[in-house]
Amino acid sequence: MCRVSDPYGNNPYGNDPYSKPPQGGQGQPGQNPYSPPAQPTYGGGNGGGGYGGGYGGGGYPGGSDPIGPKTDGISIAALVLSFLCCLAPIGVILGIVGISRTKGGQRKGRGLAIAAIVVGILMSILVGVLVAVGVFFANKVVTPDNAEVGQCIDVDENDDTVFLYDKDCDGDHDAEIIGVEDVTSDNIDTINSDMVGFCDTLLSDEDRAKLAEVANLEISAVTEDPDDISTGDTIVCYAEGDLDGPIL
Repeated sequence: MCRVSDPYGNNPYGNDPYSKPPQGGQGQPGQNPYSPPAQPTYGGGNGGGGYGGGYGGGGYPGGSDPIGPKTDGISIAALVLSFLCCLAPIGVILGIVGISRTKGGQRKGRGLAIAAIVVGILMSILVGVLVAVGVFFANKVVTPDNAEVGQCIDVDENDDTVFLYDKDCDGDHDAEIIGVEDVTSDNIDTINSDMVGFCDTLLSDEDRAKLAEVANLEISAVTEDPDDISTGDTIVCYAEGDLDGPIL
């Protein structure tokens, strides 16, 4: 029996071209030929999933500090010291150091350093003026320890306290010192009983004559504490009046 051959030859697909493909594909049963491809991974090759290590170590790009530079401690100390009268010069020096340390924004506090220099200079000038004034008045004050015979003075009485100030004898002045004597055990009784009378015993006849030539003179005396005179004190005797020249 003869069989008519297929004019198209053998079916290259081995089946009816219009038949359904076999389930699971040829030679691989159970495999779905239309399943989606496996998702690629971005991990680092050691089985780790996800996106690997992200962006690396923590912090900010470029290594910048989010807090910023700190305030310079030297500049702070300089400003504090500049307000202290005796330490103001040190505040000026530290202020100069603070300007160098805050240069270029490496530390905050440049304004503090500048303020310390300004305040320190002003405070130093003020202290210098006060010291000069204090020294001037200290040299002008006459005390029993530095009083001298023939010294011309101004007298300032405030309640029971008497202040003596050095004056030029060629100008107007209140009084002139005519006697200075230490209080001893030999004269303390006389001084306690009559200070002015004791002052007269210190004058020579020549000095008494000169005093007699000046009208309206009044003899006075002072000690460290007139209410409690003791040995070792000093009595200062002076002739007081309207004077415009030396007496002795």
